[in-house]
Amino acid sequence: MESIKRSARKSGHSIITTLPPDVLTKLNIQAGDKVEFILSIDRVEIRKAAEENRSQAVSTDFLAIVQESMAEYDEALRNLVER
Repeated sequence: MESIKRSARKSGHSIITTLPPDVLTKLNIQAGDKVEFILSIDRVEIRKAAEENRSQAVSTDFLAIVQESMAEYDEALRNLVER
């Protein structure tokens, strides 16, 4: 296991540090990428955050349930629109 140390410094209301080039390469992180911190009792893990897929922001299971409900109540919903 390799250890790399960095200093922390104040920037506005935050404390910041930098990620060394070896870490950026290992995690495939580029400027602008989001990182994720996983907190446990005695350590913090940092990793590249999964990219958000806007088209899948809602689970496919949920969409299937909505579609099923819409089909089931299609006639009632259409009658409401026509009122």
